[in-house]
Amino acid sequence: MIRKFCLSLALMCAVSVPAVFATLASANAGSNAIIEMTIGKIGFLVGVSRGDGKLFYNGRQAELDINGLRVGLTIGASFANMRGEVYNLTRIEDIAGTYVSAQASAVAISGGGQNLVLINEHNVRLVLWGEQRGLDASLDAGGMLITLR
Repeated sequence: MIRKFCLSLALMCAVSVPAVFATLASANAGSNAIIEMTIGKIGFLVGVSRGDGKLFYNGRQAELDINGLRVGLTIGASFANMRGEVYNLTRIEDIAGTYVSAQASAVAISGGGQNLVLINEHNVRLVLWGEQRGLDASLDAGGMLITLR
């Protein structure tokens, strides 16, 4: 049993580590905007999130609305301040769309870090990092809808 677990862990690392380095390498190649967002999340089995943000692109600033839905094992409430880089953005309108991710996270009262990579239907990629506060644990899948105000 332990041997199978170790082999599975080794295989997962062998597959995911090169993918992380590829993401980081490509991240340095084409960031052309910055995004900031504040999101509140609450859930019990089904989680919902709501927030707003700002996009800084080519000397312009755009206001954003953010809504999300997560389904899976989730419980708690939290508040996150996220900041990140935007890749493959050719028009400011392309930031709008549905971003999909799958993640596992745990936060206890304060200081829980959050790192996400999300992609929408326009191939716009967000690489986000930030701090999450609250009581929250999740192993879920879901998405985020970003719209321009």
